[in-house]
Amino acid sequence: MALIEVFHVVATELSVDASGPDIPQGLIVTLDDDGQVVAADSADQIQPGGAMPIGIAADSLSDGSTSFTPESNSALSRNPKGTLTGALVIGALGAQQRFTQNRVADNFNEVLASGKMTVYHSGGEFWTDQYEVVHADGNTIASYHPAAPLYASQGGEILHAAGDVVERSGRFTDQVLGLLVGWTLTDVTSYPSGVPGTETGFNSLPEGGNSLTWGNFLHIKLDL
Repeated sequence: MALIEVFHVVATELSVDASGPDIPQGLIVTLDDDGQVVAADSADQIQPGGAMPIGIAADSLSDGSTSFTPESNSALSRNPKGTLTGALVIGALGAQQRFTQNRVADNFNEVLASGKMTVYHSGGEFWTDQYEVVHADGNTIASYHPAAPLYASQGGEILHAAGDVVERSGRFTDQVLGLLVGWTLTDVTSYPSGVPGTETGFNSLPEGGNSLTWGNFLHIKLDL
């Protein structure tokens, strides 16, 4: 889970290269010269005729191994074939697992069949794990606080400790880059999964109580 919708205004469907680079839910997106959805890059916005951000990805285009933000600890992998996430344990000794779904989306490529991606625009309120933790310089820690402006991050790659290489284009960042894309409503916090547990208390969120966490999410108001 990379995007939690509180509400959205417009959900449109736009063409995307189903074999293209990863675009996880919650990433800021734009269109390329062919009119296909790609990750927004603030470096493009300062160029004459540059591609402006148009919205936030509502579907995921991914093989499941790089559809997360490693630094946010939102998930180590969203591929249920590798992690058994979304599988039921069956058998008295739990020796077998059975997946509860069998869809293209189980591999986190929700656009493979249609060639289209849902994009939210014209406002909305979301929780997303697609935010910068460290700026492109590799040293400056991003800082988020309520009512602070948000921008799209610049391109480049991040090498995660587990060996995953993740593109950084299109993440929300506090660094002033290009066009304003949103505002922070709640700074980064653990978000409850609803699964009972004592991992984290969520007294500050409407859900309340103790629960296992989906990971760390940023609460944003979309301004696109």
